[in-house]
Amino acid sequence: MRDPERIQRIMEKLVTVWNMDRDCRFGQLVYNIFWQMPQTKIITENLHEGKYIYHQYGIDPFHIEDDEFEAFLDRLIAEKRLVVAQRQI
Repeated sequence: MRDPERIQRIMEKLVTVWNMDRDCRFGQLVYNIFWQMPQTKIITENLHEGKYIYHQYGIDPFHIEDDEFEAFLDRLIAEKRLVVAQRQI
């Protein structure tokens, strides 16, 4: 069974990220977060003239475990705070 405490932790982190970008609608926020995660990429590969061409055409967050998502939110928050701190220098 998954840790029930994860829900509150993840939601608090999601609120933190949202407060850093308040103009986003909720769907945009969640989509943009998942878009940035390498694990969610849906990529096709096609052989064209002897070379593979890769094309990303969407995201699939279905199989992302909560601990992976939470760790990604932690990194995202840290990066956004660093950007804000650098602007203040």
